[in-house]
Amino acid sequence: MKRIGLALGGGGARGLAHIVMLEAFDELGVRPHRLAGTSVGAIVAAAYASGQSGRDIRARFARMLLAPGDSFWQTLGRRDLRRWFGVAQFNLGRGALMKGDSLRQILLEEQVAADFASLVIPLKLVAADYWNWGQVVLDRGDLPLAVQASVAVPGIFQPVPLGGRVLVDGGAVNPVPYDLWDDETDIRIGIDVLGQRGAGRNAVPGLFEAVFNTVQIMENSILSAKLRHDPPDLLIRPQIEGVRMFEFYKADAIYRSAGRAKDQLKRQLDTLLAPD
Repeated sequence: MKRIGLALGGGGARGLAHIVMLEAFDELGVRPHRLAGTSVGAIVAAAYASGQSGRDIRARFARMLLAPGDSFWQTLGRRDLRRWFGVAQFNLGRGALMKGDSLRQILLEEQVAADFASLVIPLKLVAADYWNWGQVVLDRGDLPLAVQASVAVPGIFQPVPLGGRVLVDGGAVNPVPYDLWDDETDIRIGIDVLGQRGAGRNAVPGLFEAVFNTVQIMENSILSAKLRHDPPDLLIRPQIEGVRMFEFYKADAIYRSAGRAKDQLKRQLDTLLAPD
């Protein structure tokens, strides 16, 4: 059997499409040999590498995310949602809007292994060294803390001190890290969920929208250069439009939009795995 290296990229809420791609692997009965993840892809990859199925991960997110019609009082009535009130911090002097350690407890509790050594599938995560401006590959030690570092979007989540460095969102250096397992895989597959902004292309963005979308413009530029130099064997790009970075409440629409890419992935996996 050919060994597959699967990389899940960053993209905020659009990263929920990764779950649909993992469901494709489950339905085919194919397990990636190695996994890699950046930012939101790190969350999903860590859960999958810990032994969760795509369906399990989808169910977990469904319990944790607001639905479009949820009111404030409905939020208070659901224990899983009430925990989000502890994530926000309104002292910007601390460098971020949200507490990374609280976010780690909410998203990763009971979903990922405690450390890399306990994983079912070997995993590498990407973070960026804030002071030295370089890529940091995390593949040992505390797994939830490594995920927290990989998703630490500057200004939103606090940077993470780890291994003598200060780490931030891995999308700043390697948005889709399909190149991390070259020596141990035969097929490299990348899932790019940066997507398109879609509606409102002529609108002047607000403050946070300008910051978030500028970050993703940068990530797209990095990925485009990487693809010209060293493309993967298969790159899947779910067509998700009109979803902003933190619009996780649009989960159902994201899952539906990812359906065509899921079919493409299954067809092309069949081709790639066929005997030579």
